[in-house]
Amino acid sequence: MSINRLFTGCALVAIVAFHGCSSDDTPKRQPVTGTVTQNGNPVAGAIVAFTPDAGGLPASGTTDASGVYKLTTKVSGDGAVVGSYKITIAKYDTKLPKPEENTEATPAADPYDITNEYPTGYDEMEESEIAASIAKNLLPAKYAAAETSGLTANVVEGENTFDFSL
Repeated sequence: MSINRLFTGCALVAIVAFHGCSSDDTPKRQPVTGTVTQNGNPVAGAIVAFTPDAGGLPASGTTDASGVYKLTTKVSGDGAVVGSYKITIAKYDTKLPKPEENTEATPAADPYDITNEYPTGYDEMEESEIAASIAKNLLPAKYAAAETSGLTANVVEGENTFDFSL
């Protein structure tokens, strides 16, 4: 048997063997879109999150200026896996407070000396409260938690549209 025939035979066996291993075990996602409104007006910049009831791959999307969202997962591809979901919707105000005048920290004399890391008058507790208030939810709080939102959806094969009026 010639070397070429042996090589060709081995290559063919390897291709057939690896072809079976290349199947995608990731569940197929279905397209999911919809609109979020509040008091009849579209909600722009809201995060819509679908959390599967049975565990698995969550999906989320952010609404555009018309209140329209399109779900995607962290895995490549758009949509959500077939199944039932609990829905959360939140919109966060991330405007930073205006800085006060002349509040610059004085640098430490030694750049490796961390004992003078914070400026005089720095209150770590106050800063954490400010940080918490920066990301304020602008929608009713009940919609931000799956346990209290009361919003559910059942994704099926094919196109899925779920509109939410808050």
